[in-house]
Amino acid sequence: MKNRYLNLGLRAAAALACSHAALAQIPATSATEATASPYALSGTSISGASSSVNAILTAPVPENGAAYKTENGIYLYPSVDVVYGHNDNVLLTRDNKVASDFINLAPRVMAEMKHKGDRYTAVASVDQTTFSNSSPDNRTNSVFELAGDNYFTTRARAGWTAAYVTNTDDRGTLARPVSAEPDRWHATELNGRLIYGAAEAQGRAELDLGHVAKTYDNNRIYTALDDFTTTSVAGRVFYRLGSRSLALVEVSNAQASYDADLAKAGDNTERRYYLGMTWDVTAATTGIVKVGRMTKDFDQAGINGYSGSSWEATVRWLPRTYSVFEFVANRSTAESTGVGTYDLNSTVSANWQHTWTQSLKSEAMVTHLNRSYGASSREDSANMYSLTVDYAVLRWLKMGMALGRTDYSSSDPAAEYKRNIVMATLKATL
Repeated sequence: MKNRYLNLGLRAAAALACSHAALAQIPATSATEATASPYALSGTSISGASSSVNAILTAPVPENGAAYKTENGIYLYPSVDVVYGHNDNVLLTRDNKVASDFINLAPRVMAEMKHKGDRYTAVASVDQTTFSNSSPDNRTNSVFELAGDNYFTTRARAGWTAAYVTNTDDRGTLARPVSAEPDRWHATELNGRLIYGAAEAQGRAELDLGHVAKTYDNNRIYTALDDFTTTSVAGRVFYRLGSRSLALVEVSNAQASYDADLAKAGDNTERRYYLGMTWDVTAATTGIVKVGRMTKDFDQAGINGYSGSSWEATVRWLPRTYSVFEFVANRSTAESTGVGTYDLNSTVSANWQHTWTQSLKSEAMVTHLNRSYGASSREDSANMYSLTVDYAVLRWLKMGMALGRTDYSSSDPAAEYKRNIVMATLKATL
């Protein structure tokens, strides 16, 4: 289960697009980039549909990374990302823009252990960004996560994660007064997935459970009302239609509870009801599509909620083994980012990854976002573009360049902005 504040909008599919903080410098409309709610339930990704994916919730082995093996059988995968870049609109303002060079340093280590068919991973990472011309916006974020995949029988298996995260809402990303420094927060997250059904069985059932508690650490005069806890559960059933396709039914329920008494009006329950299909028609085409209805009901009477259509879709196409196209669409609600009672976001993105030579790779991505707000007439839209190119100097060392642009428009002219990012990147592994 990936939360909107953990998902920073762009994937690090190309090795040069180094750290999450650096990627957040590329197209983003907010630090809480809202393509899903803070308790977005899993099962939308390709891995949620493919029986060929071995990992359930454990972290994947880093691409092209070598391991250091300890005497007790633990494999360590260390890496470090270094980024030097320029951001021409740090505060995301329409006028009086603040431009600055920045340096991002992101060391990371993943540990992997296997025991009697089970797999366990631990991830520790630090993500530090320093601005030369906007020091109040310097930030240091971190993640520590433990995860396990346990296989009980050929039919029954489970995955779990426990994580502690420290992160930052950059100034200008939310509809709060701009403080002297960014809003910093920490969160604990627990997730679990139970699966029953063999990989090639006629049917398969999954149960997802999640719990997230998020607390702000500073600027409490503005942020205290945004501390919240969410608890979620989702169930889905897959039924095999053929050797390479399955139908699915999914129902989910997520409850958000705000900590402060003055924020209790925001307590709500979100439900999703989906019908869908997954397929792996050929080696070149894989996808999962879920379409249905979503409701967001507030506990306090008189607050407008949402009841309407919702969908999640990912389609991956490989016309060549060295070229991958991915198309993603999503429509869902999210917690309010400061305007209205909730956000309703519709996103469409297209991504192209291409391997030109054994050493040279590129990734281009285009995303369009439409956002409306419950109990508000404001309407926003954004177009986001990114291009990354990386070159493997050695097996363990990659360097590259990345470009990003965001065009954000709104019926509220004060919320409009444009931003351009240029980065030089370096990634080293063992």
